[in-house]
Amino acid sequence: KDHNSMNTNHPNSKTLRLIRGDQLNADHSWFKAKDDDVLYIIAEMRQEATYTKHHIQKICAFFSAMAQLAVALTKAGHQVLHLTLDETNQYKNIESLLDDVIKQHKISNFEHQYPDEYRLHKQLENYTQTLNARSITSTAYDSEHFLLPFTDIKQHFKQGKHQ
Repeated sequence: KDHNSMNTNHPNSKTLRLIRGDQLNADHSWFKAKDDDVLYIIAEMRQEATYTKHHIQKICAFFSAMAQLAVALTKAGHQVLHLTLDETNQYKNIESLLDDVIKQHKISNFEHQYPDEYRLHKQLENYTQTLNARSITSTAYDSEHFLLPFTDIKQHFKQGKHQ
């Protein structure tokens, strides 16, 4: 099964789950059960490699880890679409890539994990609003690598106060 091609056919996929480079947790609850209606996308994006200055070794390590998780998930029986930087180069941002994948695979539900960065959080929040307007449901999940669930943070930390 070729997991590196945008043209890979996943006819039963109705849910698209985005896995970003800082969310490569093979123990995430998403992966506990195989579901042929779920397609995971792991995409190397220029937007993430260039939004700020990164050491080239850091970028290479992230991309290598993304490829390794894609292979592991595929071997475990999950449907995975892993796209390299060359394969996503035509897309100016994650939204345009996701729009193409959603259209190509007839996705009716988009899921992602809450981003660690405010910049990405706002970007995905705005994107999911556009999906909802197109009758594509969307759900955000905890990344499961923090002590507090994302939705509980405001209860424990007051905005604008440094602790």
